[in-house]
Amino acid sequence: MPATNARPAVLMISTKLDPHVDAVLAILEQRGVPCFRLNTDHFHEEYRVTMSDGIEGAIRISDIWGRNCLFPHGLRSVWMRKPEPSLPPPGIEDEGVIGYIKDEMREFMGFLPMDGRVPWINNPDENRRHQRKFPQLRLAQSLGLRVPRSIITNDPEEAEAFFAGCPHGVICKPMLMGSHYIEGAHHVAYTRRVAPDEFASLKASIALCPTYLQEAIEKDHELRVTIIGDRLFNCRIDSQGVEGAEQDWRAVDTIKLPHRIEPLEPKVDAALRAYLGHCGLRFGAFDLIVTPEGEHVFLELNPNGQWYWVELATKAPMAEAMADLLEAP
Repeated sequence: MPATNARPAVLMISTKLDPHVDAVLAILEQRGVPCFRLNTDHFHEEYRVTMSDGIEGAIRISDIWGRNCLFPHGLRSVWMRKPEPSLPPPGIEDEGVIGYIKDEMREFMGFLPMDGRVPWINNPDENRRHQRKFPQLRLAQSLGLRVPRSIITNDPEEAEAFFAGCPHGVICKPMLMGSHYIEGAHHVAYTRRVAPDEFASLKASIALCPTYLQEAIEKDHELRVTIIGDRLFNCRIDSQGVEGAEQDWRAVDTIKLPHRIEPLEPKVDAALRAYLGHCGLRFGAFDLIVTPEGEHVFLELNPNGQWYWVELATKAPMAEAMADLLEAP
């Protein structure tokens, strides 16, 4: 449905292959809510943009199908899902030119007003601010949640002392996604457990860059808690019975893992809601461990995490919740 100036639209910024946007867009269009989808990976092929230099800073975006979007005046909300750099135009092979195009595109995206005139789910600046792991642990602990003992260091002696204090071993994990392309192939650095007797093999690599280490926590199961507006979806993931998923369930095909929606302990529910409120975020995906004794341990917040696979696995109405939030933010 075309976005028009008559009724404010929802702007969705992502990529062409994003089932999250597919599901939410279908619900909003069925409700008659004007929407405009901006697939940044096909930006040069399918979109035209013009930004005025006036004080209002209006941006007009149109696509090859004749739809238009006026930012910010014609919008009710913006969903910053998962934008990716635009694919290089056909015939452009010069790496310098491709890099320049990507840099200019990234800078343009930074021009989109985030000054409160339009609600963002979530504001990208706030997402970046709140994705840092150590501040997350401090905030969670201040709200009464247990967190793992953790250290970031490139000093092998400090790391060795940390290992000595963790009798169950240590978890080594990336501070960011740990996702890289090497010679065109996609590689992901997953969380892995390092036993005390394996430290010697890790020692040399620790000196190469700051390394994120945590004490290993015994798991009964794991939780993926997604908050969308005022709605909380607590998904239990039984990862311990599936080979390869014991330390990082992302390392296997998640369809193999038992998922189910269940109530969350009230104190943990309240703490996670307070966490998002403190950050000023309307959406967040939390990862937690539940120990064999039933204690909840906070691991991290992904302020722009994936969630649609949980809906597919459990039938929880998460896309509907996101549609509600975008329609009436």
